[in-house]
Amino acid sequence: MYQAPSNLFCTVSLITAATLFGVCATISEANANKVEDLCSARGELWIAVTAQPELTWQEIRSACDAAISQSKAANPLGHAWFVNAGNGFVGVPLALLKVLPDFAPEIWGAPDQSFASFGLFPDPDLPNRILPRGLGVTGALGRPMGADGQPTGEIDYAQPQPLYVTFACGACHSGQIDLGDRRQTMDGAPNTQFDVRKWRNAFSALRKNYLSEAQIGTVEAPGVTTQKLIQLVRSKPKGFFAQGLPQIKDDQIAAVDAAQRAIFTQNAVRILTGLAQSTGVRAAAVELQTRPGSSYGHGDGSPGLAGFSAGQSDGSGDLLADLIAGKAARDGKTPVLLAGPLPNALPRFATVTDAPAVWNQGDRSVGQWDGSVLERFWRNVAAQLPIVGAAEKVDLTNAAIVAEYLTGLPAAPYPLDVDLTKAARGEALFAENCGSCHRPRNESRYPEVRTDMNRARVLNASGGAMFLAAFQAACHDPNFSYTDSYGRHQKPCTMPGYRILRDTTQAANQGYIAPPLDGIWARAPYLHNGSVPTLAHLLKPGTRPTTFLRGVIAYDPANVGWVWEAEKLKTYSARYPTVSIHDTRRDGWSNRGHDRNVVVEGRVRRLDWSDPKSSNDFSALLEYLKTL
Repeated sequence: MYQAPSNLFCTVSLITAATLFGVCATISEANANKVEDLCSARGELWIAVTAQPELTWQEIRSACDAAISQSKAANPLGHAWFVNAGNGFVGVPLALLKVLPDFAPEIWGAPDQSFASFGLFPDPDLPNRILPRGLGVTGALGRPMGADGQPTGEIDYAQPQPLYVTFACGACHSGQIDLGDRRQTMDGAPNTQFDVRKWRNAFSALRKNYLSEAQIGTVEAPGVTTQKLIQLVRSKPKGFFAQGLPQIKDDQIAAVDAAQRAIFTQNAVRILTGLAQSTGVRAAAVELQTRPGSSYGHGDGSPGLAGFSAGQSDGSGDLLADLIAGKAARDGKTPVLLAGPLPNALPRFATVTDAPAVWNQGDRSVGQWDGSVLERFWRNVAAQLPIVGAAEKVDLTNAAIVAEYLTGLPAAPYPLDVDLTKAARGEALFAENCGSCHRPRNESRYPEVRTDMNRARVLNASGGAMFLAAFQAACHDPNFSYTDSYGRHQKPCTMPGYRILRDTTQAANQGYIAPPLDGIWARAPYLHNGSVPTLAHLLKPGTRPTTFLRGVIAYDPANVGWVWEAEKLKTYSARYPTVSIHDTRRDGWSNRGHDRNVVVEGRVRRLDWSDPKSSNDFSALLEYLKTL
């Protein structure tokens, strides 16, 4: 029998890809001459090239692509939920979202664009999916669960219920590269096209232009917006609101489609009023953030909050503002909040970060750029809460399934050619200068690297307490449990606070971790705030541009990063709809740091490769970084 997971003792036995860790294991001396496992050549490249001089990068890349396919096949549930399962049981009604492009194409783009103007794209594995990759659909009643406590699917179609659209992990963490003749999708890579703030701003524009009380009207006298939306829902062909839903059967489509039409048309005034109110809470948060002296209240010196930041967000800063504004709204004190002093918990500076790569989480013992979120499960909850908003609606089962799937998801291999001889020379340079910091499961911070510290200082004591309370509230079922990929029984909602968040409110605990550099070629632009466009610019700090393009997915193999020249804005805007200019002079967007040699573990590590005498070493290191 179906039960919503918030009321169920959930013991989720997760299928994982843990056995695939060996796919890219270090080549042992016994098989070095044969190189039986080609993908593992990335681990010790010099040994592989020496053993097989005829070895090509194409052979290694093909083997690593096969390893990724094996990872997906070993855990199809984890993969499906990672890319497309919504993160909570509330959001925009499916029937409403599907007709918004017809209703207001100037905001949402044309209907046939399927929200591409925000940087979303069709799922290459599911060409008939109802929405683009990363827009998840969930039921208001939660997940269907079997008697064994395991999910039997994403939605229980046997029960009529509202279906909501909310983000899945794949919205921000499925990237693409434009290879000219095709676009290749990379699971776990940052989606450098997706502009989450442009998406949020679209709802603000909808509220401002179309969701006044008069435009919504009443049940007895619906306003012009309500009438038009009901008309659009009714005009769509049969099956429009059900075809392409996850795991739906042909004989279920008619009933689900009819239910979504009826739910919206019969409740349109209430739904639109609720959307206007919830969007109003976000508007209050933005008003707080843009007040003079606040996080984005420094005029042209601040990044914008209305888009123009593809691949970025201010997850922590925005969440703090949302939590503050949400509480004020629930208490009926929004006017008091907006008229009063700035809350102490709100940063006075922008704390923007790039979306990180999320593959190989088994090699990452902490999460977030500053290492502040600890257990894998809680890293997902930290990402879910800003998306879902309502703590009690966060999908804990999804958090667990995705956390375990990402434990062993391999990084995408570089899709272009590599000079393996040159790269093998760069391997030793990497080990000598980079490997001591960028190693698996390294929790150390390196303030001596001197990157922009805004994000590292996002939490003071008030903000830290607010975050911990919000995370714990999001783990709303104290009986929720699952078995992780190591066979350990986990009950995350009973964990003490010190296992959830590391205290970063004191200066001594602030800084950024040095994550492993697997798939680093796909993680441009670089630094935590995405303020250096390519690896060449990172390694030669004097060449870093003040402005460059964001949102382009054409590649620059010479510099290793996305095409970046700001003067090409007009050219690439026609091809990539979220392209914008990143200006490193703005608060939180500084490109300083990682720009001078440092001493780590008693040895000088070279970070600046600008010396012409080092040009051969620089070239070899750059070539090697493509192979990680």
